[in-house]
Amino acid sequence: MADTAMRISIESDQHDLYKQLAEGNNPETTPFRTMKDVFMLAACLGFRRGQSKELKGTKRQIFHWAQFSEQIDVPILKAIAIATTGDVEVLNAQSTIVEIAEAYANIGIQDLQVHIIEGTGQPLWNLVDHIGG
Repeated sequence: MADTAMRISIESDQHDLYKQLAEGNNPETTPFRTMKDVFMLAACLGFRRGQSKELKGTKRQIFHWAQFSEQIDVPILKAIAIATTGDVEVLNAQSTIVEIAEAYANIGIQDLQVHIIEGTGQPLWNLVDHIGG
């Protein structure tokens, strides 16, 4: 059974970037609705790169496990964990699934910063170009 109160963490120095991508009413400048959505894409981008980095230093908890969609987010996180460990037993260790996702997101958020925020043009259209490219 999932621990829905488990908190998802990022490195504290990334918090402003998460806020920049998720807080606001203009989708062209803030293309994500929640920090959970930013985290999910960052984790997927880190996994796609094949790179992860354990969280170091001060951590910031940004949301609870319960915010993940059981139909969309959780299966993706579980698939990433299985692919990373090569062992389906990881499905019995929610904390390990979270740690793996956090490590991939820790790398993937750098992609979002470089391509979405620091790119020329509006963040939404930079995101579309980055994902499509």
